[in-house]
Amino acid sequence: DGAEFHALSEPVSAEVEAVRAEMKAYAEALRSGNETGASGRPFKTVLHIGIGGSDLGPRLIWDALRPLNPAIDLRFVANIDPRDMAEALIGLDPETTLVIVVSKSFTTQETLLNAQAAKAWLAAALPAEGMAKHFIGVTAAPEKAAAFGCGRTFAFRDWVGGRYSLWSAVSLSCVIGLGWDAFQGFLDGAAALDRHFLEAPLERNAPVMLALAEIYNVDGLHRPARTVAPYAHDLRRLPAFLQQLEMESNGKQVRRDGSPVGRQTCPVIFGEPGANGQHAFFQQLHQGPQVVPVEFIIVGRTCEETPSTYLWANALAQAQALMQGKSEVQARAELITSGASEDEADRLAPHKTFPGNRPSTAIVMERLTPQTLGALIALYEHKTFAEGVLWDINSFDQWGVELGKVLAKALLKD
Repeated sequence: DGAEFHALSEPVSAEVEAVRAEMKAYAEALRSGNETGASGRPFKTVLHIGIGGSDLGPRLIWDALRPLNPAIDLRFVANIDPRDMAEALIGLDPETTLVIVVSKSFTTQETLLNAQAAKAWLAAALPAEGMAKHFIGVTAAPEKAAAFGCGRTFAFRDWVGGRYSLWSAVSLSCVIGLGWDAFQGFLDGAAALDRHFLEAPLERNAPVMLALAEIYNVDGLHRPARTVAPYAHDLRRLPAFLQQLEMESNGKQVRRDGSPVGRQTCPVIFGEPGANGQHAFFQQLHQGPQVVPVEFIIVGRTCEETPSTYLWANALAQAQALMQGKSEVQARAELITSGASEDEADRLAPHKTFPGNRPSTAIVMERLTPQTLGALIALYEHKTFAEGVLWDINSFDQWGVELGKVLAKALLKD
């Protein structure tokens, strides 16, 4: 607050603060019951419609921070498969449901199709003159949102890339569901990491260190994949969020000047929450011929009622096993000690051998709070930017998603 940032040589801080104040006032009015639906009843559910950066970021925030029994619940729809919308609407009352449509251009085909379905659902139960109170737009094209039927819009600029937009009005749903104080804490955590990135020496700069490790693994050692294993159920959407943040930003074939990049850039990112992933793809991480670096996200206490010691003990054990491995001699000796015959030990020892020397990183926090979540996401944003600088690619465009969209329009006519 009070800063004087510029974007494209234009001052933007005052505009950002004004939108945040508007978000805060609107969210507090909804949460207090002062802002009601067409029938005068308070809102109980927000239906958030978006896709890509208009969905993944807010969905991650909500999953990470949502109360176990929220006063206002959030539901998300992104897929144009009608089943997604049908599941989201189960049990909802149009009179107590607020629909928030998030689209930078307000022309995204998938989002508009879902918005039309939600609009029809509302119109079947609400008077026409009250519809506007239930239909909100978040967009860089407010005139298009108004023409679509949104009674109110919250703005962000079109130079805000979707995958970097969760700090803006794109997260209005989360502000309503969590309250402004939580969202302000989220922003504060990110600001603290921003300062670290700007001020910390390179050898102790967390985003730079992560970027250098990834470039060494991908470009230097030709390891084309990385797995992210959050040992916290609340961070289960983090791998999907990072897939867009990193792969859409740095999955490029040309440098900023248009010349071929001539090297590997962003790895393929995949992951599942721990310990689920241990019972799925960790077998290949430990014994497969291809080395895949692992990123462990460890939260000391994930639930106030029940300690999560067993959970993060598993994470540390997996990291230790990846690093140390087990030689065939060790495996054979263990088999003999456990009572196996010489022949049985000879037969099984190769199968119980682990090569080890497989790299992992651990990012550790005591608790998942708005502040630590904000810092974690900012850490990955700055890491992505640092990689783009070192690879000399533009981390802020995404031309690769356009061709399929164009072809889909032609196929729809057929």
